[in-house]
Amino acid sequence: MRKTAAILFALMFGIGLLWYGTDGFQAFTSETARRLAILQEPKPLPVVHLEDQSGHTFSWPGRDGKWKLATFMYTQCGDICPVIEMNLRRVYDAVHRSSPGEPLEFFSISFDNKRDTPEMLQHHAHHYGADGVTWRMARVPDDGELKQLLNALGVIVIPDGRGGYEHNAAFYLINEQGRIVRIFDYNNPEMVSAELVRLLEDETSKVVKP
Repeated sequence: MRKTAAILFALMFGIGLLWYGTDGFQAFTSETARRLAILQEPKPLPVVHLEDQSGHTFSWPGRDGKWKLATFMYTQCGDICPVIEMNLRRVYDAVHRSSPGEPLEFFSISFDNKRDTPEMLQHHAHHYGADGVTWRMARVPDDGELKQLLNALGVIVIPDGRGGYEHNAAFYLINEQGRIVRIFDYNNPEMVSAELVRLLEDETSKVVKP
């Protein structure tokens, strides 16, 4: 009897810890918990300076009235980055077909700021069809600013000792106030496209209401 009671107590205690540690069973990983927290309370991002494929430098994300979808990569990546960029291309095409002229900008930001010069970014942009206006390839030249931005978004970048990097990947949605409001899985472009189109329609309806 006592053994049964002890087992039940241990089981309930374990369930309690799991409930507490996973935000009431909503999150089973720290990444999922972070995404839920951002969804519930959008997080302001530090303002950094980007340099794009044309050599133009500008503050980002800023409060320019435009929503932004960003991802992180480096141009010499041979495995996950091409998949990320192709899926971002699919999202870009789908959004522009459904919501032409809507204020949404796309950014592919390199964390390899020494090797990914504007010339390298220009070549990368040409390969994926980024026009440099609605979709820009960019880098953060300042190491301190780059670290701040990566930390704020939870982007993990680890040199692999062979000239490349191990890194996580996602699509990051930033609102017109410069806050991160959503983190999407990069491997489901259809879902991301549908969510963005719905969001843009909602934003448009807010503007046209008297």
